[in-house]
Order: sequence, then C-alpha cells, then structure tokens
Amino acid sequence: MFSILSLNTFGIPFFISQPRIKRIAEILNHRSPTVLCLQEIQQNIYLSSLMSGLPAYSNFIYQRNMIAPKGGLFTAAVPSIRVRQAKFFPYPNQGRPLSIGFSDWALNKGIQLVELEIDERCYAVMNTHLQANYLADWRPSNQQTRIQLDQVGYLAHLVHTQPTETWVIVCGDFNFPRHAPAYQELISKSGLVDAFAGDPRPTYKPFPLVSKRWKTSLDYMLYRRPEGDSAAITSDIISIVYHTARWSFQRFLTDHYALTLCID
Repeated sequence: MFSILSLNTFGIPFFISQPRIKRIAEILNHRSPTVLCLQEIQQNIYLSSLMSGLPAYSNFIYQRNMIAPKGGLFTAAVPSIRVRQAKFFPYPNQGRPLSIGFSDWALNKGIQLVELEIDERCYAVMNTHLQANYLADWRPSNQQTRIQLDQVGYLAHLVHTQPTETWVIVCGDFNFPRHAPAYQELISKSGLVDAFAGDPRPTYKPFPLVSKRWKTSLDYMLYRRPEGDSAAITSDIISIVYHTARWSFQRFLTDHYALTLCID
C-alpha cells in the first residue's frame, strides 16, 4: 500500500515556528505515511528540526536556498521506497518583488517533483504551493489571479510530461477555492482527479481576525492513475493538533488541515 500526507505547516520565519515545527514532525512521524509533502517551511533552520523529528523516514528531499528551501517545500519518504529522481521546477511567473505578493516571490514558488518506486509501481509526486490571492479577487483581470493561471498552466504541462504508466499525485496549497477560474483550469488542462471533489469540508481554518470567507478548500490532493490500474483509493482530511498541551493556545499547530491519500 502507498500512502501520502500533504500539509501546509504555517512555518512563519524568524525562528517563530521552531517549537510548532518540532511538534508537527512528531505527530506526522507517528502517523508515518509512505510520503510526506510539507509546505511553508520558510526558514532553513526548520529543516534540521523536521529531519530529527522524523526518524521513520530516511529520504529527505528539498532544495536549500539562501533563507529557506526553494518554494518552502519539503518531502520525506520512508526507507522502503526507492527515490529514482528528485527535481525542483520554479514557476516561470512568480510575481514581482515590489507587490502584495512579495513573500511569495521571495520563497521562489515552484513544484518539487519526486519520482518514486515501491511494490512494482512508479509514482511521480508533485509537492507545490502556488501564489496567494490576498484579496480573494478571482477575476481574471486581477494580477494574483493571472499569476495563478500561469502557474496552473505550467503545472498541467509538467503533469502531461509524466509517463502514462506512472501514478501522478499532485498535492499542496493551491491558494484558490473550487469556484475560482484557476481550479477549473487546473482540472480541465491537467486531466487530474480531485480526491475530495464534492467534499464540503474546508482545508483552511481562519484565525479569529481573518475573514470567514477563507474557511474553504485551498489545499488539494489530485491524482492520475495509470490505465488498467484499478487499485482502490481512500482519502481523508485530518486536523493536526497538539492534544496533550496544557494550554489551549499551545494546541494550535497550523491553520491548515492535512490531506491524506491511500492507494491499495
């Protein structure tokens, strides 16, 4: 069986997230899916906390950059899996430094592609985090929407370059809901299946001061199965919480839910 978990860790820089990242790693290590795909690792110092907190894993994939790993992306795989290749693909359109999306530009947003082999199956896992649409303006005339559409087009192209006999799994924080043009474009151009299509549960939980309109789906687990492979697929949305913390504020670990997918 192959299993994967994707989570935006809310990894704020300036060492602020160090204790949370350690606790997140402990919880995910206990769950031990075959592959972990994490987003918003926004400082290189968090990498050592993740790797030391994930003893069930031996394959750690990331592209170190000056301040944080490229794209803020980190992927881990268990020892029993064979990592055939790993590569980072930066989005050609990453926005501009002098804009509302400066933090997205600084992270060098892109796609972390990892080619894996386990139980005589091949998998192409794409971990990604797209440009944020800070004003929730989904009109194509909006600058953030245009960037998202460009990134979706690039992602869809990369999906189509994968061999037809390979399972393709694309996951991460896409920063747009299902009613946004970018989501419709992604599904139509990529040919991917949304594992949670029709599921009303949100994947983002807004802070008290954040508008309730953001309580929606921003994270996705998408896949393409090889022709003739009828393996059963199960998926779930789970909360990552530090249940044993003494104080309620300590129980908070991230503002996103985790997405899981299992292929029998």
